Amino acid sequence: MLRRRGYGQYPSAEDAHGPVPPALPVPNCCCGVPAEVKQSRHPKTAGRAYYICRFKYERARYPYESLPCWFFQWIDGPEKFDPRIRLFPYESHKLVPYHEFRRWVAPPPNPPPMTVDERMATARRRRKDPPLCHCGVRATLVVPPRGGSPSGRLKYSPFFRCSIKTMDGWPVCQFNEYVQGPRSVWPSDEEVRAYEAGQAPWPCTKYPEKRCKCGILAEHGVVPSELGYGWYCGNGNAFWEGRTCDWEWFSGRDELVARFRCLGQRDKERETRELRDKIRNKYDVPLPDDELLAHDTLIKYWRLNRILYPRPLSRDERSRDNQSIV
Repeated sequence: MLRRRGYGQYPSAEDAHGPVPPALPVPNCCCGVPAEVKQSRHPKTAGRAYYICRFKYERARYPYESLPCWFFQWIDGPEKFDPRIRLFPYESHKLVPYHEFRRWVAPPPNPPPMTVDERMATARRRRKDPPLCHCGVRATLVVPPRGGSPSGRLKYSPFFRCSIKTMDGWPVCQFNEYVQGPRSVWPSDEEVRAYEAGQAPWPCTKYPEKRCKCGILAEHGVVPSELGYGWYCGNGNAFWEGRTCDWEWFSGRDELVARFRCLGQRDKERETRELRDKIRNKYDVPLPDDELLAHDTLIKYWRLNRILYPRPLSRDERSRDNQSIV
């Protein structure tokens, strides 16, 4: 049923019986720009694709509206309904143009359970004969770094991923399998019952966990560039040692990079230095003595060899020591 929304009458993601006009040509939304595509995660219409305004909502710009543009148009009919899509997390704010849209495809079933001996035998065989990724080439084995963990255990299980990289360093396809075989991606029957009973939130209400270019879960904290607090390569140890990719992300990074491009070299160095000092002080990033702050190379050397050098006492620590002596 159509309802009056904004300046027109449009259905919404919960209207399973809304009209389904032809998908092409791509319609313009109320803002006058081509609409973009998204797949529904609503219980009544899960899996169905639709057009929506590509602009994100800004409360400062639209204080009296819940959306900047009310445009909505179905692409798929009820025959595309697929409730399985709600069992997997997704980026709820991600929109793509129609020609870039790739429909969600259900992953293969979970592999059967294996004994320890079976896993070891399969891992040895697959190391000698790596599987083919979705691109049709032999996958690359990613092995976790050794050392640096308090328990001495590996950070993650070795796995295969696509060996072809894009210009940005990301794998071309999403192939990802453990060295002993495919991963288990479907939730268990007990988990599904908990979702249906309301005892646990549905996975579609969560964002996917961030991964770096290595294909593993990213670490959260001060990024290696020390320009912000966010996510960075998880394939390393403490203080960014042993990282195998240079990926990092933090809130406002794109705007910061764009601003740096407009600055001269001298202004860029000054702002970088001021921002690093601010981040280091705010998040208590360990630093060497003031005499070593002349160059980042010395700071990196100190961090890599900090065990060899005792940390100098702070002013408060020296004061407490003096009081204890008295």
